[in-house]
Amino acid sequence: MTVFSSRSHLANVEAEVIQSLLESAGIGCWLARENVIQQPVGNVLVKVLESNAEDAKALLRDAVAESEAEER
Repeated sequence: MTVFSSRSHLANVEAEVIQSLLESAGIGCWLARENVIQQPVGNVLVKVLESNAEDAKALLRDAVAESEAEER
């Protein structure tokens, strides 16, 4: 199941940060790339097993909320 998808020029960096966050929480994941011929990067996805999807989504929601709170 895909828990993150981006086509931005920072997609690779974003995906690697998310991968690191998930793995540090014990959630296995992998990166997938689509349309890599397209510039600048195509589509970068972070995927997890279906059985880990809810935990992964909750972790990412919490990380975003914490980041937004720090920006205020």
